[in-house]
Amino acid sequence: MVDINITERDEVIFAEIEKIRDEIISADIELSFMDFGAVSPNMNLSQEEMYRGRPVTRSTKDVCKQGLKGDWAVLLYFLVKNNKPNNILELGTCCGFSAIYMSKGNPDAIIYTIEGAAPVADIARKNYIKAGCSNIVQVVGRFQDVLLKTLQEMRSVDFAFIDGHHDRGATINYFSHIKPFLSKGAIVVFDDISWSKGMREAWYKIVKDGRITRFEDLQKMGICYIE
Repeated sequence: MVDINITERDEVIFAEIEKIRDEIISADIELSFMDFGAVSPNMNLSQEEMYRGRPVTRSTKDVCKQGLKGDWAVLLYFLVKNNKPNNILELGTCCGFSAIYMSKGNPDAIIYTIEGAAPVADIARKNYIKAGCSNIVQVVGRFQDVLLKTLQEMRSVDFAFIDGHHDRGATINYFSHIKPFLSKGAIVVFDDISWSKGMREAWYKIVKDGRITRFEDLQKMGICYIE
């Protein structure tokens, strides 16, 4: 299990991050963008349909509520703080709060975070500035289009947080693409592994991979430790 020992300094950091989240939620800014995700556990979209995306209009209030928060954000923070990964990859930036938690967990790391929707990525970028995070590299584009180039730029991945495209096939494919770049002792975290039947199937398949020495199934989040 993850060692979580919250200090007064940690409490201050969490409060500062959540203040920024509250400000964005209160601003309730309307965003129009293309949604390239699986949309709903009850919808069976093809890979082509998800690649094309669908136009949506949503408020920052709703988008921010989707991001990692509460005990789960604290867990991600301590995974990074305790293990000190140098190169971090995130698939699914949303409004940027998970990247900020990871940035604060290890300010010496470089975090590459990928977001398909440019208006959402712009909100995240502004949040990084508010949080004083200078170690986050924002990549905008569909995962399918920019992941390989990002991995080649990173060269190696010590920590990955997969929280974007909630689809069985896509999740398995992204792990396959990332796996050759994973360093010895790397950690890969999957969010929403129980979001749908397909996500559970993807999780069960991934944890059977030979490079994974152990894993933790927390129902919402799955943590894989690489040899």
